Amino acid sequence: MNDKYIFRYIIILVAIVSILLSAAAMWLQPYQKRNELNEQRINILKAAGISGVTDKNAEQMFQQHCTATHDGELPYYIIDGQITVIPMNGNGLWGPIWGYIGIAADGESVVGAVFDHKSETPGLGAEITSDNYQNQFKGKELLKNGDDVSVEVDAIAGATRTSKGVEEMIERTLKMYLPYLKHE
Repeated sequence: MNDKYIFRYIIILVAIVSILLSAAAMWLQPYQKRNELNEQRINILKAAGISGVTDKNAEQMFQQHCTATHDGELPYYIIDGQITVIPMNGNGLWGPIWGYIGIAADGESVVGAVFDHKSETPGLGAEITSDNYQNQFKGKELLKNGDDVSVEVDAIAGATRTSKGVEEMIERTLKMYLPYLKHE
């Protein structure tokens, strides 16, 4: 075989595969966006203490329970006219971490919290996604007599950096939202 034949074959093969991958990516993009929005809805409702939310009923339940949203500089969601759910972003050991925290109508206590990550260590930092870790935030006081109070929870053994990242993420986010929480 001559080298020209091999190069032409490779170029044609790469072009065909590139076109197929591009077409597949464009075709799947609406489904990916829908799935991301569904995951967001599920997490918001879970942070508000609403159970029984699945991929199939997430949109319906979100429309049923979410009475107001604010997508400005400080986004938040009002669930059942009582619970404010706030999105959070921070840094773990290996990458970004994020979540939602549900705050009671009085603005002083946590109703629920949901956390997720992109690349934390399985069995260690990835434990922030477990129900055991997230449930320890329920009922924690945020404000006492109008002053901010840090939320103290048990750290994950072996995942100090991730635990500190969650703590920092919550405290930083709550400081931004403190004026809003005091007025509600």
